[in-house]
Amino acid sequence: MLLQILIACGLRLKDARWLPLDCVSRDNDGAPYLLWINRKMQRQAFFPISEALADAIGEQQQRTRDRFPHGCPWLFPAHQANLDGSTPMSDTYWRAHSERWLTDLNLTDETSTPVRVTAHQFRHTLGTRLINANVPHHIVQQLLDHMSPEMTAVYAKIHNKTVRRHWESAVKINADAQPVTLDGDHPLADASWTRLSLVRAKVTLPNGYCGAPVQTDCEYANPCLDCRFFITTPDFLAQHRRHRADTQTAITDAEHAGLVRIAEKNRRTLSRLDAIITALDAPPVAGGRPQEAADAAS
Repeated sequence: MLLQILIACGLRLKDARWLPLDCVSRDNDGAPYLLWINRKMQRQAFFPISEALADAIGEQQQRTRDRFPHGCPWLFPAHQANLDGSTPMSDTYWRAHSERWLTDLNLTDETSTPVRVTAHQFRHTLGTRLINANVPHHIVQQLLDHMSPEMTAVYAKIHNKTVRRHWESAVKINADAQPVTLDGDHPLADASWTRLSLVRAKVTLPNGYCGAPVQTDCEYANPCLDCRFFITTPDFLAQHRRHRADTQTAITDAEHAGLVRIAEKNRRTLSRLDAIITALDAPPVAGGRPQEAADAAS
């Protein structure tokens, strides 16, 4: 139960161990919140939780009440030397329990080395996931009850590094199915990544990214396979395949209706989509380029 709270709410281990028995509050709409004490800053804080977690906490509350019918202030009371329920779960007990759990799971990394997971890693994971989900920084700061925006900014830096690493390693092609490369060792690599981040945020496309300079105005609000700034990756293969199926249907309908020019226009789109899908389906290699392009460059 304590592990569920760590994962869902990102509490520090001490704050989770010292949760009060009555730690679930509800607002006027009936939405549940975890009431916890930030002992690092000695203040009360709240974290919105799911009904499922609220129910699970309710079951833990009942177990504690059954064990201590005369009252206990803690959601997780100590299991030993705690006859009156006045002592919360100890740090040593939790760590020993966690180690046994990891051993039973036989959790290992890609080299078959046992993985050690600390309670604080769940806090970092939650913070990073919130940033990845585009939750505003000030909201993340409030949810994790950080003392300053700088503490929350750590997760944004982790997110940026992760996105950049994924982008640099991914296969990237343009509308002509030609590789688009970003040399990480180039003196302008950081500046180039910043530019790409800005233009990616500038125009949201369902099947790729707009690589146009930030100052460039585009008369179209939708992706254009004839645009020299268009960039796409394997993340958008499903969209390209759907686009291809729709285009093939449009060609068939146009041919049946005798609309020769419309059919021909869609055939050009179909040809581009076939090239893009083929290039994105090619096995990736170092540098994020299709195999054929890497062979040609060698």
